[in-house]
Amino acid sequence: MDIVKAKVVDAALKRGRPVGPAKKRINARFPESLAERIEYAAALRGLAVASFIQEAVAARAEQVIEDEARWRLTREQAAAVVAMIARPPKANKKMLKAAKLASHHVVIRD
Repeated sequence: MDIVKAKVVDAALKRGRPVGPAKKRINARFPESLAERIEYAAALRGLAVASFIQEAVAARAEQVIEDEARWRLTREQAAAVVAMIARPPKANKKMLKAAKLASHHVVIRD
């Protein structure tokens, strides 16, 4: 990175602005009271409003993605799952039919 670009990046960081080109714009409207709270919070952190919103939304998005990536079970629920895996029930006609119907509606995520 040349000296001019480094100075531009440093200045942007000091103002609390995102560094680098924006790839996509998402417009959002906020109630006036919430907009005022966001502006005040951004000012307290010394950030531009856009940077403050990006940080907050990014953190929340990561939390939602993480929450959806794992199952959370109580100890009793986990013990029941382990017991079912250790001693699975024998398949009967109803179970096979249910599994076939469910396969058309279930999406498996990686």
